[in-house]
Amino acid sequence: MAVLDTIHGAGTIAERMRVMGIDASALEVYHAVPELSSFDLVVAPVHLPPANPARREARRLGRRVLTHHQAVGDLLEGERDYQAFEVTGTVGKTTTSLILSRILSFGGVAVSHTTRGIEVWKDGESRLLRSGLSITPANVILASDAATETSTDYLVSEISLGGTGLADFAVLTSFAGDYKVAGGTLWATTAKLQMVSLSRPGSKLIAGEDVKISADVTFGPGPRGQVCAADRRIEAHGHAAPLSLGEGLDQESYAPAISGAAAAALAAGFDLAEIASALEGFAGLGGRMKETRVDGIHLLDNSNSGLRASGVEAALRRPGTGGRLALVSGEEAETVCEGMDIPQLVEILSRRREEIDLLILVGERLKPYVQGLKALYAPDLDSGLAAAKDALNGGDRIISCVKCFR
Repeated sequence: MAVLDTIHGAGTIAERMRVMGIDASALEVYHAVPELSSFDLVVAPVHLPPANPARREARRLGRRVLTHHQAVGDLLEGERDYQAFEVTGTVGKTTTSLILSRILSFGGVAVSHTTRGIEVWKDGESRLLRSGLSITPANVILASDAATETSTDYLVSEISLGGTGLADFAVLTSFAGDYKVAGGTLWATTAKLQMVSLSRPGSKLIAGEDVKISADVTFGPGPRGQVCAADRRIEAHGHAAPLSLGEGLDQESYAPAISGAAAAALAAGFDLAEIASALEGFAGLGGRMKETRVDGIHLLDNSNSGLRASGVEAALRRPGTGGRLALVSGEEAETVCEGMDIPQLVEILSRRREEIDLLILVGERLKPYVQGLKALYAPDLDSGLAAAKDALNGGDRIISCVKCFR
C-alpha cells in the first residue's frame, strides 16, 4: 500500500498500517514521482491536485485511491471506550472544538485535538499533552492513542477538509467564505462533505445553518437554527437557559461556536442546564477575541490559525478603553490555512490607518507595504508584540491579529 504526501501525515498513516501487519510505504510526491506499480492501494491527501504526477500514475495503473481521511477512519474502526466527536468547516473549527471539550469535561474526561495540540480536559480545565500538531486527519491517530492512554470518555478532533468516519457526532461548523484546494480544482466545502459521505451508521450530524444540508441538529440564529446562543442565554427546541459568561467576553464573536458546541453536547445527551453550568465564567480562549491586561496595557488577542482579514476589522470595531492604540497584524506563515488575503488586509489597514497610532506588520508578504502604511516590520507575532509593548504605556491598547499556528 502506498501512502502519498509525507508532509501531511503519510508517515503516521503508513506506520500504523505496518503495526497492523500491512505492507505500507510513505512516499513524498511534491518533488519526485514514486514507482507505484508494486502497490495495490494508494492513499492520497484530498488536497493533492489531480494533475500531480503520482496521482496521474495511480490512475494510469488503475489503482484504487483513498483519501487520508478515509484511511484513518478505516484504521481506527472498531470497539473503543470513548465517544468520538469530529469538527470541520470553513470557520470556527478550533473555537467550537475547545468549547465543546470544556462542556464535555464536566461529564467525564475529554481529550481534544486542535491547532493548540492534544489536551486532556476535566471539570473545564485543560492540560497540554502534545503541541505542534497540525489538524491533518493523520493526527487523529495520535489523538485516539492519547484518548485510549488517558481512559477518556470523549475525544474531540478538529479536522481539516472533512471527517474520517470515526465520529459518533460529526459537526460542520460553517461553509461561509469557501475557498479552492487541490490546486484550485476543488472547493473546500466539497472536501469537507467527507464528514457526511464517510459517516458511520448511527452517527449524528450537527450543522450550522449556512451549511444548508439536512442534519440531526442545526444551530444558528436564523429560522432553521434549533440551537442558538444569544443575549446571555442559550435556546434549544423551545427551551432556554441563562448563560453566566465571563466579564468582557465578546459574545457576538463567540455565539456561533457556543451554539455549535451546545448543539453537539445536546446530541450527546447533555441538557441545557448542564451546558449552561459548564460555561459559567467562560471568558474566552487565547487568540480568539480574548481580552487581558499585561503590565497595565489592554490586550485584545485575536491571533489564530483561522484568522481572516475580516477578523482584523472586527477587532478594530471593538470599543476602546482610551490611550494609544497599537495594531500588530499580518501572518507568520502564508501556508497557514491558505494564508491571509493580503490585498483585503491592506485595504482595511489603509482605510482605518488614522485610527491606529502604531501599526506593526508581520510576515514577509507584508514587507512591501511597510513604507506605504507608515508601519514597522516584525518577522513573527512575538517580536511584533514585544515592539508594541516597548512603545506603549499603562492605559494604552494593543490589538493582536496575526494569522499563525497557536
